[in-house]
Amino acid sequence: MVATGADYALRPLLIFILWPLAILVGICYAYFRQSSNSRLPWKPLFDYVWNYKVGTSFGRNLESWGLLVGFYLVFGVCLAAFISVLAGFVILVVDKNYPMRQHYESMIKANPGLGYRPVPSVDTNLIRFIQGKPSSYKLYTDHIQAYLDQYEHEKQEGENFQDCSNLKEKDRNKNKVCRFNIDTLGKTCQQQQDFGYDEGQPCILLKLNKVYGWEPQNFSRSPSVPEEIQQVYTPSSVTVTCHGENPADEENMGEVAFYPPNGLPFYYYPYLNQEGYRQPLVFAQFKRPKNGVLIQIWCKAWASNLYHSKNDRAGSVHFELLVD
Repeated sequence: MVATGADYALRPLLIFILWPLAILVGICYAYFRQSSNSRLPWKPLFDYVWNYKVGTSFGRNLESWGLLVGFYLVFGVCLAAFISVLAGFVILVVDKNYPMRQHYESMIKANPGLGYRPVPSVDTNLIRFIQGKPSSYKLYTDHIQAYLDQYEHEKQEGENFQDCSNLKEKDRNKNKVCRFNIDTLGKTCQQQQDFGYDEGQPCILLKLNKVYGWEPQNFSRSPSVPEEIQQVYTPSSVTVTCHGENPADEENMGEVAFYPPNGLPFYYYPYLNQEGYRQPLVFAQFKRPKNGVLIQIWCKAWASNLYHSKNDRAGSVHFELLVD
């Protein structure tokens, strides 16, 4: 008779079950066959597991086992009660909408970084596609559009939203959300134009990461405005710039246009965990990136209380662009 696959699968299981059972039967048989003064090697072990003469198991009688189990039950109940009290205290003290540590006391400090879309993968920051080949950039354009969908006008309706573009600072309710008008992103970077990818002029969506309570500040006077943004700086807005990380990258990157050109208005801040909060957005469109060349790009956000660092990308973001 030929053994089937199921037979081979059952053999290890049968061996695993039958061997311990056979050993146990052998020990019991030997015990009942031997007298109490037997010198068989397993006799002391068997007596330790269960000694019927003195009524002990593993060296303890019933009363001792009862005390031991009772102690651990009481200990477990007390420990669970202590943890429950601590957890209840934390729940009462910590506000779920308000972080205990803010600004420089928090791990992320008071310096938001920049985020961008599309994010091709968590493992890489390279945006690579073939000009005129939709299958090579569809993932990118779909990612951008999926993010923009939450900014549609009908999704920013309700009592919790307000139009802040014409409000004075003193009239703005900071506990409400300033409505973001996606029309300010211009007509060039739109889904109908494949966000510029079809023409080899890709649009990258930029935004400041959310940091609770952080508010951007203006540069105090004209001389304090960094030279890098003096030609494009607009008061009461977070200016955004993009440059090549190296001189060769700067040359290969070409012209960059921003929509809206004034950056991110101050009135969208601070973020206070408002229901339905929308981060302001800006598109950076790379007009003439050199084809077939890997370009390393460093985009930065500018305010007097934002600092930049290449080490931890503070106040900025790095990504790579390759147009084939």
